[in-house]
Amino acid sequence: MSIQLRTGGRGHASSIVRVSQQRVAKASVAWAALLACAAFPPVSLAAPATAGQAAPIGVWRGTSTCTDRVAAPGCHDEVVVYEITASEKPGTVHWKADKIVDGQRRPMGETDLVYDIGDACWKGEFSSPRIHIVWCLAVDGAHMTGTGRLLPGKQTVRKIDVRKD
Repeated sequence: MSIQLRTGGRGHASSIVRVSQQRVAKASVAWAALLACAAFPPVSLAAPATAGQAAPIGVWRGTSTCTDRVAAPGCHDEVVVYEITASEKPGTVHWKADKIVDGQRRPMGETDLVYDIGDACWKGEFSSPRIHIVWCLAVDGAHMTGTGRLLPGKQTVRKIDVRKD
């Protein structure tokens, strides 16, 4: 079966277009799918985010304590302030770490963090002439804990315990 459509109008040449019923049905289904996609927000098929995977955006205050003074003999326990902001890179946040000395904030360093599903933490490396360390920070609501491990030996030399402002 086919449907005839007449095109053209007053004063215009008209032509007849034959369209099969099957084509009309396919076009209708395509339009219905397109409208349905436009009507509903996108849905991710990925696994739902866990509490730890939540981006740690914000200001965090707490402590960074030494855990292995043999591996890091120059380590000092510190009161810290961390500012974590969104990065221009997708899936990445930027971490700015300060310590409090004599009531004043002193910068310690900055690095980018990316969520590591295997370790269930926000992970990033920091390197300076004195240290090469990998950080692993896990978020649980307004509480964040983590570790700092020296590279290449992977000795845990710092424990982080901070709360969000």
